[in-house]
Amino acid sequence: MFDGAEHMRFLSNDLVILHDARCHQDDLKALEGDLLRLATFARGWDIDILVQMQEVFKVDPFYNATSLVLVFCDGVLLGTAGVDADIAAGPEGGHIIHLCSVNLLSKLRTSGIVALLLVLLSDRILAKLPQHASLYFTSISQSPLVYSLIAKIARLYPDGATQPPPEVVEVARRVAAKYDGHLVLEPDALVLRNECAFFYKDVPYVADPKINRLFDQVLDIPAGDVFVNVGKTSVKEAAQTIERYRYRFQALVRST
Repeated sequence: MFDGAEHMRFLSNDLVILHDARCHQDDLKALEGDLLRLATFARGWDIDILVQMQEVFKVDPFYNATSLVLVFCDGVLLGTAGVDADIAAGPEGGHIIHLCSVNLLSKLRTSGIVALLLVLLSDRILAKLPQHASLYFTSISQSPLVYSLIAKIARLYPDGATQPPPEVVEVARRVAAKYDGHLVLEPDALVLRNECAFFYKDVPYVADPKINRLFDQVLDIPAGDVFVNVGKTSVKEAAQTIERYRYRFQALVRST
């Protein structure tokens, strides 16, 4: 399974890095049942809800990802994270990296692995892009954890205080058009209402109360509302941040 993938070890976890995930569609299909169980538990639900999850959970982002990292421990799938770098360029030729299919059991959220996954998913993409180019990191999510991650590497919208600039709204529209073309984006708040039928019962709050408050005040989580998060930076600045994260993790990660 996953012939040609890169394998690493982080703490007690085995990481499978698929730099060209679309070449592994059959292997990913074989993992779909594990993915549904993981997504159920990652959102704070138990196995009793799994049948409903199979009916309503959106698996398309799992297959749309251009790069994926799968996290295993003793052969059990504990986490997934992917990026889709195949979205039409943003305003003025800026590039878009869309973070998708992020599913992590709660015990992984404080391990530092979230930032590591972003390093593994982004570094090769960034190396191929012009250093001076604008770059947009995006996600469609109910997760303060995902929001917090993007906020560490880019000026992120919505921020609950300022109006998103026109180029940010345009990027949000492009991302929403690909993943939720049937919904209307609220441009001032970058919100899609009733986007998901399977919501977080256990919202992954973070240490920053401002971020948590933004989610609580703007989104109706049980109704399936989501933010289309858009972080604006440059390729050069993002690469520098990613490199700092890589340095931080170098003693904890080894190839296998």
